[in-house]
Amino acid sequence: MTNKLLTSIDIGTNTFRLLIGTVSQDHSNGAYSINEVHSERVVTRLGEGLNDSGHLSEEAIARSIAVLKHFSNLISQYDITDVSAIATSALREADNSAVFIKKAMQTAGLKINIVSGEREAELSSAGMFIDMIRPQESLLIDIGGGSTELILTREHPVFMQSIPMGVVYLSDKYLDEDPPSRESLLKMEREIMQGADKFHEEFKDRFSSVPEMIGTAGTISSLAAIKHRLQSYDSDIIHKTVLSFNDIENIYSQMVQIKTAERKKYLPFEASRLDIIVPGNLILLAIMKKFHINSLTVSSYGLREGILIDLYKKLNGTTGL
Repeated sequence: MTNKLLTSIDIGTNTFRLLIGTVSQDHSNGAYSINEVHSERVVTRLGEGLNDSGHLSEEAIARSIAVLKHFSNLISQYDITDVSAIATSALREADNSAVFIKKAMQTAGLKINIVSGEREAELSSAGMFIDMIRPQESLLIDIGGGSTELILTREHPVFMQSIPMGVVYLSDKYLDEDPPSRESLLKMEREIMQGADKFHEEFKDRFSSVPEMIGTAGTISSLAAIKHRLQSYDSDIIHKTVLSFNDIENIYSQMVQIKTAERKKYLPFEASRLDIIVPGNLILLAIMKKFHINSLTVSSYGLREGILIDLYKKLNGTTGL
């Protein structure tokens, strides 16, 4: 079973991620590892405009189905039968998500399962600790396109919270000027701080001390890439990067003063993320302020790796993460 190729697909509000690989477990400590055969991530903006309309636009559906067809063709080339495709915030909230799911099956032959925010957080946490030593107590953060997940973990996830506040949602709602106006930034910051207040109330009495913070997904990886001045995406460099609060604050100060196109010099390989890095950056700063956290460690792994591990466990007749 360890050498059997499996596929996971993370259908996010902003980005779709594909992972083809094998999973193995170290029975001495229970840790899982993944041998990656092929991976891709494509920005589709599936949730673009969802905040205003309540449904997925025809354009966003068309873009996203085209990517799923591409993924399906790749899966066929590897002759893989075990696939797990998981959808998150955008399909949880859209009133026409059933239309998208039907098209994905008809056009790409992919069965999509929508998971709750809590289940999304659980799967993400399973992936984030690959190639990392688990701290005694940690706060995991996954900033997505439509929602943000926080997970308090010790040996296992202890408490999880998901709120519908992500980078695409905030960008659509507030960033209608380029560069953003001070007024729009203040309004966005006010909403983010309200969300952070909710997080803080839910979590504050559950910590024994100030936890170590670990972050994953596009915003946080992009901040690590900017810190290292990368000209192309390099997971090996990004993984385990430590970002201080000052690093993140300085990047935010630079980003808000310039137009989206000018940000390309800081992130030349990911033009599709240049507009949404501002709200993602602000979410991270707000959470760190609330919990008095001075730095975080970046994980290059997350939901799609957790989905693959979960699929492996199901095929082996075991449950839980």
